[in-house]
Amino acid sequence: MAEVTITPLTELADWIDTTTIAEAILEELEEQGVPVTLENCQKVWLDVLQNGLPDALCSSVKALLPIL
Repeated sequence: MAEVTITPLTELADWIDTTTIAEAILEELEEQGVPVTLENCQKVWLDVLQNGLPDALCSSVKALLPIL
């Protein structure tokens, strides 16, 4: 039997709930009156990944520094 290796990447990827992210995107599109299409959802998520996520990650990591 092959050995299974769990890495921090694997653990984090398993922990992230993509359904929650998808639901948040759908809800926001609906609230803003934007048609809920796969294309619009993809555009929103890619924009978040490119423009919002890097700053949010940096800010959150910096917030951890005093704790560590």
